[in-house]
Amino acid sequence: MGGLIQFFAQNPLAIPLFLVMFTLIIAVHEFGHYITARLLGMRVLEFAFGFPPRIVAIRRGGIDYSVNAIPFGGFVRILGQDDFAIEQQGAGDPGSFTSKPWWAQAIVLAAGVTMNFVLAIVVLTAAFAIGTEAPTGVVRVEEVAAGSPAAAAGIQPGDIVRTIDGKEITRTTDLQSYVYSHAGKEVTIVLGRGGQTIGPLKVVPRTQPPADEGPIGVRLTEVTSPPTALPLPQAFGQAVRLTGDVVTQIADLPAQLFARPAGQPGPPPVGGPIEILRVTALVSQAGLSAFLKLVGVISVNLGVLNIVPFPGLDGGRLFFVLLSAALRRRISPQVEAAIHAVGFVLLLGLLVVVSVADIRRAAGG
Repeated sequence: MGGLIQFFAQNPLAIPLFLVMFTLIIAVHEFGHYITARLLGMRVLEFAFGFPPRIVAIRRGGIDYSVNAIPFGGFVRILGQDDFAIEQQGAGDPGSFTSKPWWAQAIVLAAGVTMNFVLAIVVLTAAFAIGTEAPTGVVRVEEVAAGSPAAAAGIQPGDIVRTIDGKEITRTTDLQSYVYSHAGKEVTIVLGRGGQTIGPLKVVPRTQPPADEGPIGVRLTEVTSPPTALPLPQAFGQAVRLTGDVVTQIADLPAQLFARPAGQPGPPPVGGPIEILRVTALVSQAGLSAFLKLVGVISVNLGVLNIVPFPGLDGGRLFFVLLSAALRRRISPQVEAAIHAVGFVLLLGLLVVVSVADIRRAAGG
């Protein structure tokens, strides 16, 4: 914990930058809900920056535009949309959320996630247009742990990982997820070294590797091209590609977590608010383009996670809307409110667990 405190003491702008970045991402997300709700005739009650208690608000067109004391994200209140209320305010009002057809409700719920992807594409395009490192699809071995399966197989620092069991490797997560899912089983790796092909090499990933080593005992890096300002069409293409890569990595994460052996030392390979805070501080020192890339990647992460059909998230709300449409009747408000409340509590619990893992990671434990 002392190391974490020292890190933030040495990076005093970390917290303000994190709050500005996160509030921007959430504000864009909420703007998606706000603008579609208004276009579809729903009555918006409030567009808020931060969370209560309220500091100041301006009322325009029957809508409160407020700034609140807790500077972390924000929210939009729409008449008739309260996940935790059994009796919805404005029931029967033609401007309420529940009075609109299911497709209109679905559009409003999905609009926030859509705006996260729009924001990501915009800021990533700007980052590549300004000039930033671009992925080359080459994965290089940076370090090999002594006594590891990789060392025994003859893998050396500087080697390029080409394939594993015939599967082409273009990202570090390609290899990591594969060896975790094949722990205890022999795999075949083909490398590149000095322009020559090395292998195939036989390696058996460990089921219980030492802390901070991984199943085969290598540290990898993705080779990037030197920072180069790209023309807008190419910058847009790189932004779309990176967005797709992030979505793929998130989709692969559950398999990596389930493949992680029980009792393996060290925190799980996921990060929460504290880890994002640390990364924000480090990336901000690398320049504007690197910071924009971080904003884009986090926006994609929040967008994907928000559309997961879990109670309390937009995806969970969307699931109930689509289920009601399929059944041609609304699910009991009491049942839906209870499920969303339980989901919200579980999300808070997960946040605590991930934050503890962040602290352990920052402390090196």
